[in-house]
Amino acid sequence: MSAEGIMDATIPPSRYRRLRAAFGRTRKRILLTRMGLFFLLLGSVAAILFLTLRADRTDDWVEHTLRVRSEIEGLLGSLREAEGAQRGYLLTGDATYLNPYRPAVALLPDQIDKLHALLSDNVAQTARLEAADALIQTRIDQLDETIELYAAGRQAEARSELERQGRSVSNSIVQRLNELDAEEVRNLVQREQNRRENRDLLLIAIIAALVATGGLATALLRAEKLHVAELNAANASLEGRVSARTAELENERQRVEALLSDVNHRVGNNLSMVSSILALQGRKSDNAEARAVLDAAREHIGAIGSAQRRLHLLAGRDSVRLDTYLEPLLEDLEELLPDDRIALELDAGPMELPSKDAVSIGIIVNELVTNAVKHAFPDEMRGTILIRAQPDSKAGGIAVEIVDDGVGYHVDSADEEMENEGLGRIIVASMSRSLGSEMKTAPADPGAGSGRPGTKHRLVIPIKA
Repeated sequence: MSAEGIMDATIPPSRYRRLRAAFGRTRKRILLTRMGLFFLLLGSVAAILFLTLRADRTDDWVEHTLRVRSEIEGLLGSLREAEGAQRGYLLTGDATYLNPYRPAVALLPDQIDKLHALLSDNVAQTARLEAADALIQTRIDQLDETIELYAAGRQAEARSELERQGRSVSNSIVQRLNELDAEEVRNLVQREQNRRENRDLLLIAIIAALVATGGLATALLRAEKLHVAELNAANASLEGRVSARTAELENERQRVEALLSDVNHRVGNNLSMVSSILALQGRKSDNAEARAVLDAAREHIGAIGSAQRRLHLLAGRDSVRLDTYLEPLLEDLEELLPDDRIALELDAGPMELPSKDAVSIGIIVNELVTNAVKHAFPDEMRGTILIRAQPDSKAGGIAVEIVDDGVGYHVDSADEEMENEGLGRIIVASMSRSLGSEMKTAPADPGAGSGRPGTKHRLVIPIKA
């Protein structure tokens, strides 16, 4: 099956096991092929390096041989130059023929020394050069002797010596140097042959390296295709199981949501029932203090019930925008106001935060707004309660403020202090701790004096990573 076919259909477990076995055998063959090609490439690269170095050495020896032959030709040329000058002088008596003689003779020792240095690693060639060197010294002595005789006025004796010497020594020198050159020619032929063979071997090594590289690239491509095919097969095999498990989880989620909805409904009914019981008990009680405590408890339960209803609307969500959560919560609070003398305002930014934190903030807002409605605006006083929630970059979190322009927060008696530390205060403190913060309360406008300084409750909620 092709990779596309595997992706388009699910695979039964038994067939997937057979596919895995086939993939394993193919992978093993590809691995063995890759190993063989890798070693071939490694050997080819090593051979290329070795042959390159050997080619450099062969080129050096070829150049060395050519230099030796050039020096031999130069030595023969200098010797011929000296003999030609000597013969011309003896035959004509013209001293100008001797002009090239001395430079040629002076050059011969340097040429012989160069040849000695070039042939120092070859014993046979060094022996031939030494034999030629001895003959050259003899020949130079002969040339000097005849020139000196002629210069002394003994022309006949000089010409007689020239005829007697003949060219036997010169021919011997030429023979030795030709033998020297012939050996270098043989070396040159052998080294040229080595160079050609080295070039052929280098070409073969390069071709082998190219073949190995191409084979490795092909093997890697096949391995990659096999890997993709195996992954596709695994994905196709898992697709059926994932689909079945997804269906199971979806059914479970729907069941849990139904149960949660039922629990929320029951909790709401129970809270309403508790609130009704407390209201009934409050009406039956003759004790004013007891009625006040029962009414306060009923209000707190109402606040929790309002937050619980908002939680029901957020069911299944991990996070919520704070402004969209607080808007309906304030609408619920506005419905509980006795008249329109107190206005509720919201200033909240579109900030995302966890749902459980939003519920805690909702309970705090409900408690503090309810408390402000009861105590901040006595004697039919009109006013405004502002709920503000904005990012606080300085504190590194979200600042939530409940601000009113009422008569302010006072503790004038022990009874009021006990009330301030009552159930509502405990609820606000508990919710604040769950948010990792602490509620701060202060006058909203301290400069208002004894008029209407108002009250500001401030809570900074740290942003959780």
